[in-house]
Amino acid sequence: MANSDFDSKDRTAILGFDQETINRELQKAKEQPACLILIKGTPQGHRYFITADEMVIGRDPAADISIPDGSISRKHARIKQSGGAVTIEDLGSSNGTSVNSKKLEPGNVVTLSKEDMIKLGNSIVKYLPAGELEIVFYGNLNQAANTDPMTKCFNKGYFLEAIEAEVKRAKALSTPISLMFFDLDHFKKVNDTYGHEGGDFVLKEFTNLVRGLGLIQKSDIFARYGGEEFCLMMPSKSAQEAGKIAETIRGKVQMHEFNYEGQRIPVTTSLGVAELKSDMETATDLIKASDKALYESKKSGRNRVTIAV
Repeated sequence: MANSDFDSKDRTAILGFDQETINRELQKAKEQPACLILIKGTPQGHRYFITADEMVIGRDPAADISIPDGSISRKHARIKQSGGAVTIEDLGSSNGTSVNSKKLEPGNVVTLSKEDMIKLGNSIVKYLPAGELEIVFYGNLNQAANTDPMTKCFNKGYFLEAIEAEVKRAKALSTPISLMFFDLDHFKKVNDTYGHEGGDFVLKEFTNLVRGLGLIQKSDIFARYGGEEFCLMMPSKSAQEAGKIAETIRGKVQMHEFNYEGQRIPVTTSLGVAELKSDMETATDLIKASDKALYESKKSGRNRVTIAV
């Protein structure tokens, strides 16, 4: 391709897996629908699955495929799939849509082929048909980049990207979103008493306990914010609903036996919950409200839940 927007490294690479791993990944790939992978833009490597017969791409948080790029129109392009074929057309966008460097004219519908490069404003996505192994490969890379290696929670960077997009979506659709911040009480004492290996054990046991409660929904984001501090973003949850979840977590942690090398480590957690309010403009406002509620829980004696008002 003669366009510098596209790099040869964006094409499919040969995966150096052993045969058993490849067979397992191929089986997983069979279950994957067609998707668009963000090659240039933020969040790079993100997969947008084509799950409906017709989907609108745009920067609008309410778009079926929402890409947070100011150069993309609110309703930029339309994807359609029928009989295994996937097509794209521009919706009169300000900065245009190109497929493999060829700009789409109004009313021009193009059928996509494997690895077609689609430029939307300044962002570029790559099209992969259903069942392609590379869909799984990108998913594995994305997961590794967004995951805290010790606790297997999402990391802070991914959380900040996710909540920014979800707050915009919630404001556009007038739907609730709540955020829970929590950390482990007197964690420095745990490290001082049982060593950092004991502290690491508590962090991993704690996150496994929270995940195992069955309270985290598919749309939620459970992340390690830093050190012993964690957060749980809950789209479509009110503060009252999130508060009940927080109280369940608090009680379960207090009752759980954290047994490390034959010793039971006493562990409790303090939690703060906040819901997006009409006077909050950004995700930062929601984070500050939740963090302030957490501070109130700690100031009031720890091992308790505070809901921001």
